[in-house]
Amino acid sequence: MLAGISRRMHGLVKDIGADALHSGLQRVIGSLLRENEVQGCDTGEVFTVSLPVSKATLASRVSLTPEYFSRVLHELEAHQLISIDRREIHIIDAARLKHYGVR
Repeated sequence: MLAGISRRMHGLVKDIGADALHSGLQRVIGSLLRENEVQGCDTGEVFTVSLPVSKATLASRVSLTPEYFSRVLHELEAHQLISIDRREIHIIDAARLKHYGVR
């Protein structure tokens, strides 16, 4: 039980650090890559991330307004890094997406 609480607390501290140190764009990219754990994938394969919650809830999780979250998704789509189909986000190029947030 203590191990579970410790993991949860570690995750929350990590989230607070990410909110303070990363831009909204970086937080959205990190969230998308974490959802499917494709950070290490450089194969060029398309991955589909099925959002387990609404976009508004996901925006809240990364401390963004739903409007800004939507703008970030559309920016990524305009750069052909992702494609959006309702609650499914297709990651077209995980390697480019990973490096896009680092400017």
